[in-house]
Amino acid sequence: MSRRRPASYVDTCVLVSLFHGDSGYRAAEAWLRAAADQELWISHWVLLEFASATAVRLRRGDLAIARAAALQSALEAFRQERLAMLEPRGEDFLMARRWIETGDAAGLRAADGLHLAMAHRQGLRLVSADQLLVRAAHSLGIEAWLVA
Repeated sequence: MSRRRPASYVDTCVLVSLFHGDSGYRAAEAWLRAAADQELWISHWVLLEFASATAVRLRRGDLAIARAAALQSALEAFRQERLAMLEPRGEDFLMARRWIETGDAAGLRAADGLHLAMAHRQGLRLVSADQLLVRAAHSLGIEAWLVA
């Protein structure tokens, strides 16, 4: 009987660190090397948040247009080569809303709730550099790994 490979849902902040080379780059790169045997998942929500983070840096003048386009292209190539995709479902939004409304995960924001709900539905470990999100995942009984 073969064992299923470990599988993780990668939060946007980890990919932003990897591709933008911010202060979390070294930790994100070390985690990615260690995750070579893992099945890695993201969602269209992650792609939207990555595009937004890139656009903010472009508007602030931290990135040139060509660099922003190159980052988006690099992420897309990495996605096609290494990442599986999850589609957000209505039930994910409802689960995130329930967690937020009931206070089951103190401090959980809407976007992070959606990430958690998708990871939970798929039975994936959440991987994030966001301490509050990892703490919220643990309070909900969702396996999570802090990239730090």
